[in-house]
Amino acid sequence: MQSLKRELKKIGSLSLFFFIGYGYILILMKLFLKEFAVDVSIFTKVLVYALISAKSVAIMDMTPWMNRFAESPRYLQVLYKTTIYTFAVFVLSLLENLFHAYHETKALGSALVLFVETRSFDRFLAILLCVSIIFLIHNIFQELDQYLGKGNLSKFFFQPPQSHE
Repeated sequence: MQSLKRELKKIGSLSLFFFIGYGYILILMKLFLKEFAVDVSIFTKVLVYALISAKSVAIMDMTPWMNRFAESPRYLQVLYKTTIYTFAVFVLSLLENLFHAYHETKALGSALVLFVETRSFDRFLAILLCVSIIFLIHNIFQELDQYLGKGNLSKFFFQPPQSHE
C-alpha cells in the first residue's frame, strides 16, 4: 500500500509539472496563432500529454539505462536524459502524425505523401524544442533534488524561510 501511495504521489507531481509546462507551450501557440484564426484546443491536449509524459518518465527513470551517467558530472546525466526523452517525443509525434495521415488516406504511401505535404515542419520543430526545454527543466530539478537530499528542493520552494535570529 505504501508503494502505491509513493507511486501515485510521484505520478501526481510529475503530471502537475508537465501540465504547467505543456499548458504554457500551448497557450503560447494559441496566442501566436490567434491572428491566423487557427483554433487550438488546449486543456484536453495538455492533460493527456502531461499524464502520458509523467507515466513515461516515471517508468523510464526506473530503468538502469536511464542512469547511465549517474557517476558522471550531473550535467551529463541531465543532457543524456533530456536527449532520450526528446528523441522519444520526436518518434512518437512522427508516428502520431503518420497515424492521422493514414487514417485520412487508408494507404501507407498516400499517408507519407500527405504527411510530408500538409504537416508544418517548422511548427513540429518548435513544439519539439519547447518540450525538450520542459524535460531539461525537469531533469535539472531532479538532479538538484538528489543533490540537496530528497524532499529538500520542495521544502526550499514551498515552505516559508526560517528566520535566523
